[in-house]
Amino acid sequence: MSTRAGSHRAAASSRWAQAAERRLTPASWLRATFRQWPLLLSLAVVALGTVIVAENHFRRGTFIIAAGICLAAVLRAVLPSGVAGLLKVRSRAIDLLTLGFLGAGTLIASLIVPPPS
Repeated sequence: MSTRAGSHRAAASSRWAQAAERRLTPASWLRATFRQWPLLLSLAVVALGTVIVAENHFRRGTFIIAAGICLAAVLRAVLPSGVAGLLKVRSRAIDLLTLGFLGAGTLIASLIVPPPS
């Protein structure tokens, strides 16, 4: 056996040992989840809008979905990158453009859909 293969095995086993020490506990999982509060808040508003759409109130629900997307854009604009969490995907400008266009498009769609007759 070469020493090179032995050193790779030792490094791999020490990586496994380090990973086992960093195991998630329920408390650490909750802390990690609640650090993503900007995304959770935006998704909660979008989920509420989806429930309202499912209850046969298309315009009202779509408007709330658009509000949730616009809320994500506002949170991404005002929060520092360390706090924005998973709302931070690319640069701030790209994130704002993407969320802004998606929110505005959804808002326009909710406003121009004719009411049921």
